[in-house]
Amino acid sequence: MGKSIVIGAGIIGLSASYFLKKHNFDITVIEKNKAGMEASYAAAGMLAAQSEFDFYEDFMDFCIKSRDIYESYCSEIEKTSGIDVEFQKCGMLRPALNEEQAKHLKNNCKWQKKKGFEIEFLSGEEIRKIEPSLSENIICGLHSKNDGQVNNRKLMKALIIANKKIGNKIIENTEIKDYLIKNNRIIGVKTSNNEAFNADIVVNTAGSWSSLISKDLIPNFNIKPILGQMVSLQSDKPLLNKVIFASILGKGGYIVPRKNNEIILGSTMEDAGFEKKITDEGISSILKKCHEIVPELKKLKIKEKWCGFRPFASDNLPIIGKTSIENLILATAHGRNGILLAPITTKAVEELIVNDKIMPEIKDFGVERFVKQDKA
Repeated sequence: MGKSIVIGAGIIGLSASYFLKKHNFDITVIEKNKAGMEASYAAAGMLAAQSEFDFYEDFMDFCIKSRDIYESYCSEIEKTSGIDVEFQKCGMLRPALNEEQAKHLKNNCKWQKKKGFEIEFLSGEEIRKIEPSLSENIICGLHSKNDGQVNNRKLMKALIIANKKIGNKIIENTEIKDYLIKNNRIIGVKTSNNEAFNADIVVNTAGSWSSLISKDLIPNFNIKPILGQMVSLQSDKPLLNKVIFASILGKGGYIVPRKNNEIILGSTMEDAGFEKKITDEGISSILKKCHEIVPELKKLKIKEKWCGFRPFASDNLPIIGKTSIENLILATAHGRNGILLAPITTKAVEELIVNDKIMPEIKDFGVERFVKQDKA
């Protein structure tokens, strides 16, 4: 079926390369740093297809579709790699600490039910029956039992092993600078050391760095990195079963309990360019928000602090589709939802490459939408 190059060894790139191999492509994944060590490593692994949304938008359906195929996606990767990626359909709680938040969550529950999504509105007492370690100050909350989590670091490890097992090549520490194009058709890529790799198809899944390759070649294609700082705590006993998504209208944080009793807390949203930084201010703001929700977290020691870049397009939607250059495909700009959207993005890329079809779900995610905006 020809030679394919996937740029970027994050969750999107490694998922696409794994599933494309089933169609007998000769696949090379090229990563500028170490495979699986950027946004996919820095994430919390939340599958917050319902909890992430304050208001309904079409994009939510895309997120839910991806969440609903997550289990089968994980079991396929687990089978090949032999690694348990800790997929859990554990449910998610969204607590309210004041009347204003309570009102917002009540409305949220209403429109979600109207759309046919499964969701419950719970009193403070009911929410503490489910999670006794939640603060007494929580007056009510939402329960989305179909949301959940995956251990993203284990998943990345599993994807790297799975790709290697089926014969895909992963080249690390190699930065792609330019596309090689002849007669408006992609013929390969060129690295920052002027090394060339030939290919019949190139899939750009380079996340925050994806619009830096042959900059301005694709009109209005521009991805912005948004920094997120994170912190984890270690408990010696299970504190929570469910993910706590304590963010309303972009304010708040989240708490993700892992199977080894590590608890991941996040996260800041900082427009700071490509500067990776962990600040006392950032970490203490996360801790403060999370302590309000689960006071017992105050007793736990910090295990790790880290940060990463989320790739955002100007309208906060993914960019998945073909470009004006033949056989150059983009699958990027997943923002806060890269982990969640890996299965459905992979299916969309497969359809584009193997069947030359645009899945209806991605019809609004093409890069050409920015040109249309320009002319409007």
